Amino acid sequence: MVSDVFASLLSGSTIVRADNAKAFLLASVHHRCLNVLQHKQVKERFACLLTEDADTLISDNLVEEQMQMEELMSYVRDNLSLMEHNVFRLRYLKEMTCQEVAGALNVSRQTVHTHLKQTVEKIRKYFNSNSKAI
Repeated sequence: MVSDVFASLLSGSTIVRADNAKAFLLASVHHRCLNVLQHKQVKERFACLLTEDADTLISDNLVEEQMQMEELMSYVRDNLSLMEHNVFRLRYLKEMTCQEVAGALNVSRQTVHTHLKQTVEKIRKYFNSNSKAI
C-alpha cells in the first residue's frame, strides 16, 4: 500500500505541501488500505455469485444478494445520466482506476471523482428510501 501511495505521488498527479506531508502520507496509506479491503470484499461477493452452482444459489442469502445486485444494476441503467453510468461501470464493474476511467472517457480525474460521488449519493438515497441495503 505504501508503495502504491508513493507511486501515485511520483506520477505527479498529487502535490504535497511540506508542512503536512506526514499527515497526508499516513492518511493516504490508511485510505488506500480501506479501499483495497472494500474492493476485495466486493470482488469476493461477485465471484461468489458467479461461481456458485445452481443448488447453492437457492440459499436465501445468495438469492437476496443477487436480487439486490440486479436491482442496483437496474437502477444504474435507468436512473443515472450517461456519464454517471459509464463512470460507474468502468470504475466498479471493469475495476479501472479513476485515472484509467478519466483517460477512457477523455475527462479529468476530478470529473470522474465528482460523478462517482454523485452516483454513490443517488444510489444510497434510493436504497435507503426503499429500506434496502447493498
